[in-house]
Amino acid sequence: MSEVDLRPMTLGEVLDRTFKLYKSNFLLFAGITAWPFLVLLVINIGIAGSGLGARPAAGSVPPSGMLPSMIVGGITFGLLYLFLLGAAQAATVFAVSDLYLGRPTGLRDCYKRVGAKAVRVILILLLTGLIVAVGCLLLIIPGIILLCRTAISVPASMLEDSKSIRSIERSMELTKGYAGQMFVIFLMVWVLSWLVAAIFQVPFAFLVQAQHTVSFGTLVLQHLSGFVSQVLVGPIGTIAFSLMYYNLRVRKEAFDIQHLMASLGPVASPSAPSAA
Repeated sequence: MSEVDLRPMTLGEVLDRTFKLYKSNFLLFAGITAWPFLVLLVINIGIAGSGLGARPAAGSVPPSGMLPSMIVGGITFGLLYLFLLGAAQAATVFAVSDLYLGRPTGLRDCYKRVGAKAVRVILILLLTGLIVAVGCLLLIIPGIILLCRTAISVPASMLEDSKSIRSIERSMELTKGYAGQMFVIFLMVWVLSWLVAAIFQVPFAFLVQAQHTVSFGTLVLQHLSGFVSQVLVGPIGTIAFSLMYYNLRVRKEAFDIQHLMASLGPVASPSAPSAA
C-alpha cells in the first residue's frame, strides 16, 4: 500500500495532484477512457462506411420517410454515448479513490465496480443538465453557478453509493463556498479541450470542409482524431473533481480523521489481569 496523504489542499495543490496522478497513471486513465469510446469509434466508422454519415449536398432535404428513423437513431446514439460516458466517469472516480487512499487498483477492477451504476450516472448528467439549463434561462450566471455547485455529483454518488437526486444534493452541500474553485477547474478543462482539439481535430475539420465529397479515409481520420482527443483530455476533469470531493470532505467533515480511525480498526478493550 502506498503512502496516504490526507490533508486539506489549496486549489493549486488539487490541480498539481491531478496532473501528477494523470501522468504517473496515464495508461490506467487512458485505458479507462479508451475502452467505452472505442465502441463509439467503431460505430462511427461503421456509419461512415455505410454512407449514412456522408455530408448531404447544400440545400438538400432528407426524404420524409427517413426522418423518423434518423430521430430514433439519434436518440439511441445519444443514450449510448451518455451510458459509455457515465461508465468511463464512474470507473475513473473509483480509480482516483483507490489511488488517493493508497489502495491497489486496475482497469478491470474499476469497471467491475461500476456495473449498473452507469445508469445512475446517466440520470445525474441529465438532471444536472436540466438544472443548469433552467439556471441559464435566468441570465446565464445562475446556470454557471449551478454547474459549479453540482460538479461533484458523480463522485458523491459513486463513493457514497447514493441515488441521483441525493448525490446532487450532496454536491450542493459540499461545494457551498467553493463554487469559484469549481469554475476554475471547468475553465482549465475547457482550455485543455480546445488546445487538444486544435492539434488533433481542427486540421481534419478543415479537410472535410474543403472536400465536396468526403472520402471514407478522411472520415476515419476525423473520428480517430476525436477519439484521441477524448482519451487525452477526458480523464482530467473527472480526476480533479474526484480529488475536490475528498478535499471538501477533509475540510468540512474531517474525512482524514475518519479514514485514520477506520484504518486502525476497533480498539481492543483492556484484558483482565491474569490470576497469580
